Amino acid sequence: MATDSNPNLDEIFMRAALDAAREGVSCGAGGPFGACIVRDGQILAVAGNRVLAGHDPTAHAEVTAIRAACAGLQTHLLDGAQIYSTTEPCPMCFAAIHWARIERIVFGTRIEDVARLGFNELALSNEQMRAIGGSPILVTPDFLRDECHDLLNFWTRLESRQTY
Repeated sequence: MATDSNPNLDEIFMRAALDAAREGVSCGAGGPFGACIVRDGQILAVAGNRVLAGHDPTAHAEVTAIRAACAGLQTHLLDGAQIYSTTEPCPMCFAAIHWARIERIVFGTRIEDVARLGFNELALSNEQMRAIGGSPILVTPDFLRDECHDLLNFWTRLESRQTY
């Protein structure tokens, strides 16, 4: 399992997730969330949240990105990959990340941040899920937190915003 991280590359990949989130919010596809999956320095998939556009409560950015990466590679496993998420993955997304065997999660804002905005979150952090479930996933929290928080602030100013 590769454990090295490169802050410059991490920044590039988190910015791709931020861009996907902004695009999704701008077109009304879903909440202010984006994800980017990378392996060996190559982007496998980038996705924004599609809950509202698809009328699908499971179409979180992380799950949508996992689906796209797996379809593109024609496999259900993403061993050695990393996922960059603008907000800490929820329990559903964490489980999908674990099942896909993604090795590292890098996230910006925390579950508590979006719960305060009215999103129906379960108060389980990735570190708690990792410990309780015995998952080997490495977790890098609060990466580009200020920029990810700015995304949440942008979303709160939209008249069309919807929580779920």
